[in-house]
Amino acid sequence: MAGYVATAPAAYERSMGRWSRRLAEAVLDVLPLPAGGDVLDAGCGTGALAGAIAARDAAARVTGVDLSPAFVSAARAQAPAARLLVADVTRLPLPDAAFDAALSLLVLQFVPDRAAAVAEMARVTRPGGLVAAAMWDFTGGFPFLRAFADTVAATEPDGEAFRARYWADPVGAPGRLGALLAGAGLVEVAERDIMIRQDFADFADWWSPWAEGGQGIAGAFVAALPPARRPRVEALARRAYLAGGADGPRSFVAVARLATARRGA
Repeated sequence: MAGYVATAPAAYERSMGRWSRRLAEAVLDVLPLPAGGDVLDAGCGTGALAGAIAARDAAARVTGVDLSPAFVSAARAQAPAARLLVADVTRLPLPDAAFDAALSLLVLQFVPDRAAAVAEMARVTRPGGLVAAAMWDFTGGFPFLRAFADTVAATEPDGEAFRARYWADPVGAPGRLGALLAGAGLVEVAERDIMIRQDFADFADWWSPWAEGGQGIAGAFVAALPPARRPRVEALARRAYLAGGADGPRSFVAVARLATARRGA
């Protein structure tokens, strides 16, 4: 099955971008960013975090990096004053010690070499500067997507492999992000949970971004299904969403793990 798809910014906004923006605000509420500082958004996506930083601090000098040209283009609308680059977070085209803070929001789960990405974030951060990463706790705190993953794992020939790909190695589980930061030689490592609510109007609001947009991991799975299997998967997903009740609003708790650290002198 295909992995993470990041080609259609408008579809991504419906499937995950709206939650990325909400999480970005919650993360910034607790991060001690220096006023007017140089801040790196490593894996900026469509600009949720970069835009939120700029809105809070017009003097901040934000640089965003992402592997998807389409997402970088979309991020320019969210953070027009930011410097935005198409690049790999494991090989940042940036000088040593250039930033007061290097941040990563909802990225490391999908980076094959996570240690390299964190090492690069540490490299470009000034001594004493902040390095922070947040990732959804897929296993214990992400039920809106877990309902889909468990459904296809139980019913589809390739569903178990899909679930194992992301849930068997959950970077957002307690201790994982902190260990990555510590492994990069960073100090004052700490972790905490950040919680938001994901509110859906009805089943279509939950399902259609995946079925119609094909973005992210669930969208990629649905898009790769043979056409004959899609109606069955949708029907089973509907049952998972309804959980025996009538169609209508649902509110899921979504928990992200946030790890913070400092680069030593």
